[in-house]
Amino acid sequence: MTEKGRKRDRPGGSAKGSKGGGDDGKPASKKQQRKAAMAAKTPYFSPKPSSSIVGIDVPLDRLMPQKRIELIAELSESILEDPATALTSSRTDVVPTTSKGNTKDQDTDTNEKQYHKTQSKMNKLFELASLSTNGHDAHAARLALLSLLAIFQDILPSDRIRLPTEAEMNVRVSKDVKKTWDYERKLLQAYQRYLQLLEKTWEDGKFGHRGLSDQTGPPTTLAATSIIALSQLLQTSYLFNFRSNLIQIVVRQANNHSSDDVRLACCHALSVLFTKDVQGEASLEAVRRMAKMVKERHNQQGGRGIHPDVMNTWLSLPLRIHEDEAMAAKIAAQVKKKRAKKSEEAKATQDIENEMKEGEATVDKLELAKNQADTLHAVILTYFRILKVQDGAAEQIDSKVVDSNLLPCALRGLAKFSHLIHLDAVVDLLEVLKKLLENGDRLSTDSCVHCILCALKTLRGPGRDTIPVDMKQYLIPLYGILPRIGIPTNESSLPSTNADDAQSNDEGKVIEEVIQCLDHAFLQRRELSSTRLAGFLKRLAGSSLHCMPTSSVPLLACTRQIASRYSSSSSSKIERMLENEEDIVAEGVFSPDAEDPEHSNSHATSLWELSLLKYHVHPKVAEQSSNMAEGKLLKLPGEAPSKLCAQMKRDAREGHIEQKPMWKKHPLDTTASSRKKSRRRQNQVRFITPRRTANWHLQTN
Repeated sequence: MTEKGRKRDRPGGSAKGSKGGGDDGKPASKKQQRKAAMAAKTPYFSPKPSSSIVGIDVPLDRLMPQKRIELIAELSESILEDPATALTSSRTDVVPTTSKGNTKDQDTDTNEKQYHKTQSKMNKLFELASLSTNGHDAHAARLALLSLLAIFQDILPSDRIRLPTEAEMNVRVSKDVKKTWDYERKLLQAYQRYLQLLEKTWEDGKFGHRGLSDQTGPPTTLAATSIIALSQLLQTSYLFNFRSNLIQIVVRQANNHSSDDVRLACCHALSVLFTKDVQGEASLEAVRRMAKMVKERHNQQGGRGIHPDVMNTWLSLPLRIHEDEAMAAKIAAQVKKKRAKKSEEAKATQDIENEMKEGEATVDKLELAKNQADTLHAVILTYFRILKVQDGAAEQIDSKVVDSNLLPCALRGLAKFSHLIHLDAVVDLLEVLKKLLENGDRLSTDSCVHCILCALKTLRGPGRDTIPVDMKQYLIPLYGILPRIGIPTNESSLPSTNADDAQSNDEGKVIEEVIQCLDHAFLQRRELSSTRLAGFLKRLAGSSLHCMPTSSVPLLACTRQIASRYSSSSSSKIERMLENEEDIVAEGVFSPDAEDPEHSNSHATSLWELSLLKYHVHPKVAEQSSNMAEGKLLKLPGEAPSKLCAQMKRDAREGHIEQKPMWKKHPLDTTASSRKKSRRRQNQVRFITPRRTANWHLQTN
């Protein structure tokens, strides 16, 4: 009974067959048992073999364009599923056939097998990305380049790969280690081949098609795609191998004058690199290459200079270490290096520590301080070189505009990093800025404002107590530059139909810096001269008349903020400017053309500009002027000048003008309760308020 029960409980034949045996009842071999065990642990995906991908062995020039695109998609999916297998070529068995085409019996005398070698999937994708091997299909090549970009961004490790040396290769290691070495070597070779392909594609199409004789045309779409792919690799794989090659190409094309898309992509990649680089090594290498390029090309006669976008990327550098702290870190690193040289044990320990740091995610503070110090030195040296060249040009050439497109970039960068430089360099910087402001009529409005802002920020730095500098030599140029804010410059070569756009663009670049200058001059420090203060208030109100609304609103808000801060100390003099001219008793006459605000005698006049701005077409301008005339305070932080400036720019870009709804009562509704309810329902739009008849229609006589 037990034997029958056991047999009945085991479906599939006899007891011997149930142990993994075949149909004939024989016990299964060890090979079959191993296959059954491996089949029980199948992965969640099954990589596609090369033989299953349609068209992998067919020449690419014979495929239709749609078939090439489908092949790119299948290859990309298969490579991402199993990168290790996709990097190696595969072999498939070929069954020999007779001359009649029939298959030979397996019991032939020859035991030799024939193999057909299939190229790897990665190599096939490389052929699809090259115009010379895919039948000159530019669309398919572009899709293949982008697919390879996504693949490498996914499979590349976050640290460098160090290939084993010959001595390490001769050492006997396990199969797993050898397999890892083979995979890393093949991955590095494939990545190098991809970079070479991108560079070759750019060189072939950077001036358009090969048949064109003009060497200054825009690049082809495929060439622009290759540079954008290189910039994306720099953002994500700057810690991997071949970083220097990426930085060299991206820095060189960040100054591209033939394509805005290429230049903006490379500049954005450099900005992201400066922001994400924690250790500072890649940032230092990129800054040194950029500084070398600026030095070589800035003063070339008849050649193209450096685009301002290249210099603006340095504003993304997170420099936080002062030069004195960096010098102490350098001395400590040198002492540690000398100790390591004296003893072999210390040297071996130092080598091991350096190898361990490469694989760790921690930041070496000494190395970070050294890298930031070298980066700051290269940046400040380049900025000073631009200022020196500009100062020399202003002294030699007598013209109305002797301005460089890099001068505002250098001044903006110096204003940001001036608190990190040495005190001696601060003195030299202030001297150069003073000479530039003496020739302010030869500079553009943007350059003058940046020069004043750089000086004011530098004076608020660590050397503000030790450097005896009179603020008057920077406030007088600021007073003279205010009427030039709303006037479009002659530098923008735009047609007359776009005159309003040119004016708004010029004002948008300058107004934020003007607000910062006024903040440093009157809000972060105490102005003791009431005459100078009144002159600035009168000049700001006059400048608001001819400016666009995007500039008038923040200027009026800044004027209100300055007036409210000094109203307690000099209330009589400031409030007197808000009265009628007939009620003002003063000595002398107002001089609007005076260069010094203290000589303008602004107390002899009133802010009559507010009465005109009160009827401005823009509701924000009218609101700010009315509130200032009534002496109301700003509602901070909602009405902060910087916030209003950003809001007005966004509204002008979107074409939005805020309009307040006009609430009108029904002429027959005069009850007090209805007034209270109408106040509660201010957010609801009601055109007609119905009469309140209560329940009179239900009453009966």
